[in-house]
Amino acid sequence: MNLLYGQIVEIASEDGMRVGKIRVARAFKKVSLELLGEAQIGDRVLVCDGIAISKQEPVEPPPLSEQLLSASHADTPLLQHANPPPAGLQASNEAPDEPGPRIF
Repeated sequence: MNLLYGQIVEIASEDGMRVGKIRVARAFKKVSLELLGEAQIGDRVLVCDGIAISKQEPVEPPPLSEQLLSASHADTPLLQHANPPPAGLQASNEAPDEPGPRIF
């Protein structure tokens, strides 16, 4: 099974079947569009063994206001430790006040 995404650049009819020319990277491939009656030029489609089986819906980026809100919470820690460090080890980069056990 060969799966790939491509963009439809041309639509035609051959022997009564609807076919399309899709662009994948810099290559072109002819595929059947019979399963996708609503496919149009410019659509991105998922192709399996020469047959377009689904259309990829465009993804809308979140509004700028939501992006700014999420960026304003940058001061919240990304990683929190659920467990404290083992006895004798410090949680920070500071030198311990008391000598602890030496671990080699």
